[in-house]
Amino acid sequence: MTANLTPAARMAELKQNGFCIIEDVADRWLLDRTRACVDKALAEVDPDRLQKTKSPGSLIDSNNFPELADLIGNPRALAELDRMGLKDIKFWKAVIISKPPGGPRLYWHQDCLMWQDPRAYSDRPPMIFLMYYLEDTTRHNGCLRLLPGTHRHRHLLHDMGEAHTREINRIDDPDDPRFSDYPGEVDVPVNAGDVVVGDARMFHSAHANLSDEKRTVITIWFHPFYSDLLEPTQSWIHYRMHDQHANWPQDALAKIKPLIPDYRGSVEPMQQNRTPDERLCWPEAVAAE
Repeated sequence: MTANLTPAARMAELKQNGFCIIEDVADRWLLDRTRACVDKALAEVDPDRLQKTKSPGSLIDSNNFPELADLIGNPRALAELDRMGLKDIKFWKAVIISKPPGGPRLYWHQDCLMWQDPRAYSDRPPMIFLMYYLEDTTRHNGCLRLLPGTHRHRHLLHDMGEAHTREINRIDDPDDPRFSDYPGEVDVPVNAGDVVVGDARMFHSAHANLSDEKRTVITIWFHPFYSDLLEPTQSWIHYRMHDQHANWPQDALAKIKPLIPDYRGSVEPMQQNRTPDERLCWPEAVAAE
């Protein structure tokens, strides 16, 4: 477990394993405000849509929920990221992911969308997630599962298909190997108010929710060292963020102002690329076999 570390030690964990935990950065007011937003969002979702995302649970983007601005711009979390050395962070979107009682396992996947950018093959992640769970999590209610180190090394899972396709979200094939257990995986149970900081390139999943209550996480996508990314990558982040949050009121945007990308060049946005090329190598132990 990576809690109770210094900022430098957390950064070392993030670089080596692909994740770290920052404890107690969301207070009761912020959690309750976010829970109210989740209840509103879930009440508006078409049940047929939820059937299409059976494995992950609800996948509700932040487009129509400016109430999430307080969590996205949470100064306590941002200050910790800054102390870790994660600078020039820009926001793309947040996602409300609520797994209902009895919700099945989430499949293994990685979420990096810019594998054409050289940064994707470096020790500076082009894309990170902040996961705020709104309930204490355990294996019983669907805690996070991770495969440490897969943000920097190739894994069998890289050749098993992309994330979030219709077929895998619906669990068309329950025997798909992306629902299996793998050597080296770890469970990451946390308390409500903690945040898991993870590298988007790392394979992650979640256990089934065997409890009688929903289990919700707000996943926030950030891009550190934004100005160091290729211009097409910067352009994509800029236009996606602004397009998706065009209807947010000014008071909500003000709460995340330092995080708003402001690309002023003329380069066309990148094409999303979820598949690493040969620059992502196998771990030495595997490559030597």
